[in-house]
Amino acid sequence: MPVCNTPGNFFIFVTNKFKMPARILAIPLFIIFAVLLYANMQNGGQSAWYLVPAILLLAAVYILSPQINWWWYSRNPPEVAAPIRELFARYSFYQRLPTSEQLKFRQRVALFVMANDFIPQIIEKVPEDVKYIVAANAVTLTFGQKNFLFPKFENIIINPKPLPTLQYPDNYHASEIYEPDGAVLFSMPQLVQGFVESTRYFNIGLYEYAKIFFISHAEIPPPELSNDVWESLEKVSGFSKSWIEQWINLSDIDPLAVSVAHFFTLPEAFRKELPELFEQFRMIFKMQSG
Repeated sequence: MPVCNTPGNFFIFVTNKFKMPARILAIPLFIIFAVLLYANMQNGGQSAWYLVPAILLLAAVYILSPQINWWWYSRNPPEVAAPIRELFARYSFYQRLPTSEQLKFRQRVALFVMANDFIPQIIEKVPEDVKYIVAANAVTLTFGQKNFLFPKFENIIINPKPLPTLQYPDNYHASEIYEPDGAVLFSMPQLVQGFVESTRYFNIGLYEYAKIFFISHAEIPPPELSNDVWESLEKVSGFSKSWIEQWINLSDIDPLAVSVAHFFTLPEAFRKELPELFEQFRMIFKMQSG
């Protein structure tokens, strides 16, 4: 299929290699390059060296386009689409935020989606709503922080169902993190159900990002849990340890990460059952009281 068979098509082809807003910088540079190229052709190639600065500047903009785009969007945060806002309306943490904070949450989620790589397995493409569900869970944990990204875990692998992995080859499991590759893996059905129906299904998104949070913030000492914490956590959520193990289909469930997931999902029940741990989490995640 011809792509660059006319000057107009060639212009579109080249500038489409740049993502907005780096494309805004690339367009005038390309116009300058085209004018210089035309002038060089008219004088028989006598001024070819004039093309070098334009080529170098275009190459620099292309190479630095992720940084340029991030600089721009971090200062002009994008808004999420209306269907995503409707999806967030079903998320308990988002529901409890004031209107102004809901806008901040949506903007951070949009930036998180831009900053991370979503990698589909078996499926051809990660659905947009799934990307935003993953991002919403991550941003929930860092909402009180200035830096809300997890740069050591930018590879987000999405499966259409529980699958085995190299780390757990004998288990068709719903989620895991793999620190050497900076990866977090989710099965879509469990991820979505835990997000939109958190009182019926355990939120594996919050669970995995709770583990990532403490790995990423080694300077924050995690609170010590009591020996009977699983009994208290079941009172908070109704989910027993064995039920969560079956939901994820792994036996080495982290009680600290489960506690964090319950803290954000069921704050009132958590405060009633585990008041000291509630206050510790509130300080760690810099959440307002109430």
